[in-house]
Amino acid sequence: MKNLITIISLFFFLLIQSCGYAPIYGKSQKVNFYIKEINFDNSDNGDKELNFFIRSNLNKYLINNGGDAYKIETSIKYEKISLSKDSSGTTEEYQLSSEVIFKIAANKTEILKIKEIFKMNNLDDEFKEREYEKTIKQNMARTIVSKLIIQLSKFNDS
Repeated sequence: MKNLITIISLFFFLLIQSCGYAPIYGKSQKVNFYIKEINFDNSDNGDKELNFFIRSNLNKYLINNGGDAYKIETSIKYEKISLSKDSSGTTEEYQLSSEVIFKIAANKTEILKIKEIFKMNNLDDEFKEREYEKTIKQNMARTIVSKLIIQLSKFNDS
């Protein structure tokens, strides 16, 4: 029985290797632009953690690899809103929402607004809740930066 499982596993491995399968996000995509400068608005509406995660995700695009140069000004608004409460008044569910406005300057100035919303249940352990919220912010930042890069690529193509 073990030999049969091994043979089937080997067969599928060889099948996948020979059919040209390649993971979509396995290799970083080449881009024909770079970000010359990123400025963040330091108002009270922003969130320092989300700001940090977005900045760290954009750092790899700061390298001058030729192509168009973009200057980006960023404004972040982050909110954690109580959606539902139990009979004792304790919040059961939160809505985490981030709205990021990118002012992109190159040959012309474009404004891009990206909004992400996530619903999160209240956890009994405050430490676990903070860590979970931090993970959500990291995922939001990754998604926001991906959407920005897609738009920059479209600007670069036109």
